[in-house]
Amino acid sequence: MSDLTSVEKRKFEQLLGMSTGYVLDFSNRTFAEFVLESTGHDIYDARYDCGSGSKANRLRAFWQKEDNRTVGKLMTDMLDYNDETGPTAAICRLIVGRLLGGKPISKPDAVSQPETQSVLQRQLSDELRQLREEFSRLSVESDRNKAGLALEPFLNRLFDVFRLRPRQPFRVVGEQIDGSFELDSHVYLLELKWEKHALPEADLLVFRGKIEGKSTFTRGVFIALNDISAPARDAITRGKAPSFFVMNGHDLMMVLSEAISLTDFLRKRVRLLAEEGLVCVPFSELA
Repeated sequence: MSDLTSVEKRKFEQLLGMSTGYVLDFSNRTFAEFVLESTGHDIYDARYDCGSGSKANRLRAFWQKEDNRTVGKLMTDMLDYNDETGPTAAICRLIVGRLLGGKPISKPDAVSQPETQSVLQRQLSDELRQLREEFSRLSVESDRNKAGLALEPFLNRLFDVFRLRPRQPFRVVGEQIDGSFELDSHVYLLELKWEKHALPEADLLVFRGKIEGKSTFTRGVFIALNDISAPARDAITRGKAPSFFVMNGHDLMMVLSEAISLTDFLRKRVRLLAEEGLVCVPFSELA
């Protein structure tokens, strides 16, 4: 087992944002992949079951059960991935230097950063290409029920690619939530509809009721791949301030085609919703 002190652990926890149960911006999948690539260990092995089983608790169990060099290797890779500077980051590099039994591990040279960014961009492009091809297959799937069921995990992967911490569909008392994600520290509920025709007002009213039944700061994104009807656009904003916006199939294809990143698209739409109360905005009119 490693000999990390409680003070050293707190420094790592502070830098990695572990107080909420997360570790940086990792999803369960990317966290498992990162630890496996770095150390050869499966972080979701029962050996690391601890408390709630969150990513943060599993990392704490890893610190406790693995030796100094293994922990030092993982934390070095996490510090490089985080790429943060400042006093806490500097202290954490001193800690991993001690764990590895040598000199403190310095921050990678700046000249290597463009190459790193290029690799990450290629990886993102490859993932989006695969998702785009899958979406094209779903679009021509003759079994529309099958296509609709496949849409939920497909979108979960897309939001995961952009590190938006998606949550799979879940139930609360009396209702089904198609999923959720986190953007700029705000949680958004998701509703998904892939019907043959533009959606009527009724579907939007149901979603608005789900949002209003949560907290005053809950927001939402309604993904209607064949858009919503003109009467629905008018009715949904009449009399009440909108708490969600609509994303259609063309918007989705623009993201998959890398015309805009998903995070940039969402931020632009959130701003238009907040400033002008716009639920539907043609992609061509996004500033």
